[in-house]
Amino acid sequence: MKSTLVLLFISFSAFSQFQKSGKIYFKESIKLNIQISEENKEMAKMMPTSQDSYKVLYYDSNESLFKVEEKKNEDLDIKHEEGGNQIRMVFKVPQTTIYQNLSENSFIQSQEFLDKEFLIVDQVNDKKWKVTGEQKKVLDFVCIKATLADTTQKVVAWFTPQIPVGMGPNGYSGLPGMILALDTDNGQRLIAATNIEPLPQGFTFTKPEKGKKVNKAEFKKIRDEKLKEMGSDGKGGARVIIRNEN
Repeated sequence: MKSTLVLLFISFSAFSQFQKSGKIYFKESIKLNIQISEENKEMAKMMPTSQDSYKVLYYDSNESLFKVEEKKNEDLDIKHEEGGNQIRMVFKVPQTTIYQNLSENSFIQSQEFLDKEFLIVDQVNDKKWKVTGEQKKVLDFVCIKATLADTTQKVVAWFTPQIPVGMGPNGYSGLPGMILALDTDNGQRLIAATNIEPLPQGFTFTKPEKGKKVNKAEFKKIRDEKLKEMGSDGKGGARVIIRNEN
């Protein structure tokens, strides 16, 4: 058993020298928990059960930049006519950019929330991951399962030591390898890598700058209060706009 583990990590080490920088494409799927009253059965049939979005992570051994892949994302636009009124529902992918710098222990996130822009400036969190022995492949990488031990959400991450950079999508970090897949709240939010390429030559890690400056705790308080006012549990990631059109 010991010799098998030694061979496994020798294999990781030999491969990882080519993976210390790159560009990873991700597909994220978020379940939409939309409750429609029984008298609006026809409208309920039109409601999507989930929304997909496409994102990209640029990284090297010290910095990462995670953002929406603009050209591939489209809003879901649904129109419904009832009682002479037209109802329009727009499901928008929130605009998010996350920059992390390990040597400076800095975290900067530009976040759109309810038509307002926030700039979340804080430290890179040392999350209390619990690494299990379970493995699976994501793309062609052997990934190891880890779970978060100190969160109100159930988060499962799959990371690979073949990419020896302790970062990942959606601002997650702190594991001994790149996170290539995340499962939040039993499939409520799923994100997984779909492709990996070399980092574009001359790429610059640009820090987000726009938005009202807050820290993580302040933004969480603002978000939770607004979602509570709207009657949301806070687990859905898409923004819903409902308009009555004459």
